[in-house]
Amino acid sequence: MATLTTLAALVPSAAPAEPWDCAFSVACTTGESCVSQTRNGQIIAADHEGQLFFTGATGDLPVLRLSPRGDAPASYAGTDQDRMAGVLTIRADNTATLTTHSLTGPTTAATYFGTCEVLN
Repeated sequence: MATLTTLAALVPSAAPAEPWDCAFSVACTTGESCVSQTRNGQIIAADHEGQLFFTGATGDLPVLRLSPRGDAPASYAGTDQDRMAGVLTIRADNTATLTTHSLTGPTTAATYFGTCEVLN
């Protein structure tokens, strides 16, 4: 009879949960060509209640995890309700896509392509 340890070793490991450190290297903006562009950010739990945030150069964006914890792909979405909404998807191979939508001014969206690694 197999032990629980042996059985656990046979089960594929789930995608890790937060926190994530992300680096994006390509940006595609509405009506423009894709360009090389560096953008970094992290998915972190920044308060005692477990609220998640995507934090980066433009500040902290509160996000909700859309996919079940531990499942791949990991998906997050959020809005600051004043200027931006965004969706981040991290696949099992750590490739990531971040799409942001402007909530003010003309309708614009930008999609960033990169990778995310689990923060230790």
